[in-house]
Amino acid sequence: MTKIMRGGSREPLCPFCRRLFERPHDIKAELGNIFTGGKCECGAAYVFDRTGHNLGEAYVDALVFACHGDWETAWKLTPEIDYEIKSLYYDFEGHQLIEGVSKVSRGRTNENLLFIALKTEGQRIEGTN
Repeated sequence: MTKIMRGGSREPLCPFCRRLFERPHDIKAELGNIFTGGKCECGAAYVFDRTGHNLGEAYVDALVFACHGDWETAWKLTPEIDYEIKSLYYDFEGHQLIEGVSKVSRGRTNENLLFIALKTEGQRIEGTN
């Protein structure tokens, strides 16, 4: 029997601005691929990875989505200098963030949300240290 040990759940708050964000929904990208995500009011883009095995793809989708579909700009950006990225455990059904996720058995992974917030020159992202 697969058992996932989870701690408490909490409201779906953006890790950058602490505002509630909407449940991820299907988005058709410029190149025709479809991913599940959204944008917070602060401009942070987020992408949902149901399996936890596609974080690389989610990373690219979130970065390009944050850049309004501009692949050329996205590939020129440097992590931690031009943008920040945060990964959170997420319960899609309950639209809640999950805290205290522990080891998962039998190779099953957790649902993840990957958030990316672009930094503007000379400005720090609200809520980060």
